[in-house]
Amino acid sequence: MPTKLIAFIASLTLTALLAISLNSPVVTQAEALLQEVPRLDGANIYFTEAGKEASRFDRSDAGISRFAGLLRMLGANLHTLEWRTGFPANADLIVIAGPVDDLQPDQIARLWAYVNNGGRLLLLADPVVNPVRALPANSGLFQLMWADMGLRARSDIAVVESDRIASPPADGTEEPQAGSAGALIVDFVTANINTSHPIASGGISEVAFFGARTLEFDASPQGYEVTPLIYTDSNFYGETAYAAYLEDGTFTFNIGQDTTRGELALAAAYDNPRANSRVVVIGDREFATNGRGLQTSPPNTASFLYPGNVRFLLNAVTWLLDSEPVDLSFPTPGPTATATITPSPTPTPTPEALPTEEEAGS
Repeated sequence: MPTKLIAFIASLTLTALLAISLNSPVVTQAEALLQEVPRLDGANIYFTEAGKEASRFDRSDAGISRFAGLLRMLGANLHTLEWRTGFPANADLIVIAGPVDDLQPDQIARLWAYVNNGGRLLLLADPVVNPVRALPANSGLFQLMWADMGLRARSDIAVVESDRIASPPADGTEEPQAGSAGALIVDFVTANINTSHPIASGGISEVAFFGARTLEFDASPQGYEVTPLIYTDSNFYGETAYAAYLEDGTFTFNIGQDTTRGELALAAAYDNPRANSRVVVIGDREFATNGRGLQTSPPNTASFLYPGNVRFLLNAVTWLLDSEPVDLSFPTPGPTATATITPSPTPTPTPEALPTEEEAGS
């Protein structure tokens, strides 16, 4: 069989497999296929689910089946972590995709031992707003991470007032007042990206968030390196009373409680060459879910509305695994009535939007 014909058949096969992996019908656009041979062959990636994390089995908007499908397409072996039996010796990467319930002390101890002995962790941490009770800033896992790694998520959510979108103050010093006009925006796209780091490089121009807690980091010279990867624009601040705002619609900036307005980190990487440990933290579970960060148009195709989110997630995985970045090309998304790159005052997920225990454990 001629070499060109073999290559053409192989490319069509890759296109079909990509669409299937994304829980989609076969994608016909040629630009949707993988450009390189899979580079995660043999990698063992374990997903946690005991805390009602977004599930790799969940094909609804709340799940992360598309992210998992891409990893499978690249040759990775995907598993569910069984906390009761300990961490497998072959675990190359642990993914904790936005738990709702907090980690138990024994789970934190096992995870901490794993990370500090050359482990790799991708952690998505939603704001602690009902129903989310996981990963408080000043206790548990983040207390350990702040003390030993100089990285944790704050007890806030990145917001900007709707009436500041068009013309924010030039000096960025003005603070919102109680009962001021407008609404708090939590859904937004940012192009404020640290492209000098491998995770945020490779043509990522912007990424989308849908209710993110901000990150605190210590990037001073130490035996490890903490690198912020994505920031808000300078007109955002960190609201710590977002639950009250959802109830009565009023808000105020509380000095000493809310996070000061400025370019706030939303994703960061930790690298400890001596321990061979790496961690990536993203302050938003929905950054990776099917119906938000990995939303597609037309539905159930490889035409991602936010390709920057896809590339960032894949770059995070390859960096954590010490693999070469993956070169992917996706079809141009079609028109949609739901996606926008303009900030909108959309609340964080309600309990109904989160997977049930049956869905998460399926």
